[in-house]
Amino acid sequence: MKRTTLLALLFVLSAGIRAQNATEKGLNAISRQGLEAHLSFLADDLLEGREAGKRGGALAAGYIKAVLSSLGIPPFVDGYFQPFEAYGRDRQKGTNFQVNPDSIAHYKQEPGHRRLSLKNVLGYLEGRNRDEYVILGAHYDHLGTDESLADDRIYNGADDNASGVAAALQIARAFVAAGEQPEQSIIFAFWDAEELGCLGSEYFIAGFESPASIKGYINLDMLGRDGTLPAFPSNKERQEVLPNAFFFLYTEAFAAYPAWLGGEINARRWNITPNARTLSSKARGSDNASFSARNIPVLWFFSGIHPDYHRPADESGKINFDKLTNLTKTVYLSLWKVSNRN
Repeated sequence: MKRTTLLALLFVLSAGIRAQNATEKGLNAISRQGLEAHLSFLADDLLEGREAGKRGGALAAGYIKAVLSSLGIPPFVDGYFQPFEAYGRDRQKGTNFQVNPDSIAHYKQEPGHRRLSLKNVLGYLEGRNRDEYVILGAHYDHLGTDESLADDRIYNGADDNASGVAAALQIARAFVAAGEQPEQSIIFAFWDAEELGCLGSEYFIAGFESPASIKGYINLDMLGRDGTLPAFPSNKERQEVLPNAFFFLYTEAFAAYPAWLGGEINARRWNITPNARTLSSKARGSDNASFSARNIPVLWFFSGIHPDYHRPADESGKINFDKLTNLTKTVYLSLWKVSNRN
């Protein structure tokens, strides 16, 4: 064997071993205790249901910023916050809020229009190809409070979506612990106002200079319970609730991932079961829609709709933290694979 060929082979083998070691370091940095700490704070009564544009939402955004900063994750925008405004007609006319500039200009002309001041929180890990991106996204807002309720008046949103935010923060920690620069840059995105129509993610991608440079978007929404899949256009059949199962929804570009992911889960003996489904580019349901509508490949991890969805009973005490821990590790492996694709 020629010396140059041998050196090249040794380099490839060394790089593979280094990447494998880095992957395991990252996995070891993900802990149930860390997930419990993040989720318990975000779903605490102190945050008043994290309503978009309200005090509780601002507290959640500040917490996320503080965690990213403490991990040494740099901001993607100055100061981590991407501020934006949403406008709508007055309550009597019952319209949704909008971030589209044309809609905003129209609403500003109407007397009694409504305005919300909102913000996304964006961290950044630079890759070797610094101008190509993979985004890990989770919305941090929820429904706030309802003073007309007779008993519990706070929509804490432990599963929806403190679970996704907690997972994303632990995954950011894992990438720092791995110590290996990914091929593509990673944006850790925490969206505001998903509950009002995916406003934060829509604002971000509508203003992004080069959508084609985004090689994949991974969405985390509701990871901590057992539930069913909503009736998306491609899913009309009745769903059965399976313990420790989760839905792995993917657009066509990621068609090879379900087999790979199932193999990883089985090999590591994680007690979770993927239920893989194709995801139409027209399917809504969460912030996935802002990206798939622009032909950006999407993976969406989702544990399903349960009886406490959008109710005050969505509390921390009902989260299956063992499932959430294993699912967070699964997402980490997926982000590692997507961000290191050629």
